[in-house]
Amino acid sequence: MISVEEYTTHTLVIKKSEFVCHLIPCSQVEQAKALIEQYSDPQATHNCVAYIIGPYERAYDDGEPSGTAGMPMLNVLKMQGLSNIIAIVTRYFGGIKLGAGGLTRAYSQSVAQALKEANIVEKEPVDLYEIIIDYTYTRKFEHLLKMHHIKCIDIKYEEQVTYQCYIKQTDFFNHIQELTNNQFKTHKIGTDYMRKDV
Repeated sequence: MISVEEYTTHTLVIKKSEFVCHLIPCSQVEQAKALIEQYSDPQATHNCVAYIIGPYERAYDDGEPSGTAGMPMLNVLKMQGLSNIIAIVTRYFGGIKLGAGGLTRAYSQSVAQALKEANIVEKEPVDLYEIIIDYTYTRKFEHLLKMHHIKCIDIKYEEQVTYQCYIKQTDFFNHIQELTNNQFKTHKIGTDYMRKDV
């Protein structure tokens, strides 16, 4: 699966209209609405959207003439073979009308140029686990995470310590078992797409 590695933005000015393209990685369609709201500017003339997330595709013109914004943006994403990506082009109208052909070109170009700036990477699904251990093992456990290049996104210190970690190889749990004399708990809490190691 090919997508953008991280959030990328690019601005294009055509006949005094400003087109700001936001490229956002997103692997859960349920998150799309919140991300679109977050990166859309309510003060702008239009916030046009195209996304491909797994099997879901969407194109939205947001008041531009039908078919002049969302679909051309979606086509650029498809031609590049991208997935798990949201493209939002925010337009600030500059007072000069572009016509249907001009709009189609402007929105396509905006996404295409932003993609040139973006870091396009191959991603793979990686499971996110919660790992719960006693305080006595934290130092050794954190050393183990470093040794195996495991990404942790959250640590909670309560009665025990809870780590949220992306685990690619489940044989890592054998190391935790050894380290803690099997005194640990774990369960899978989700899956995300992460950059594939070359």
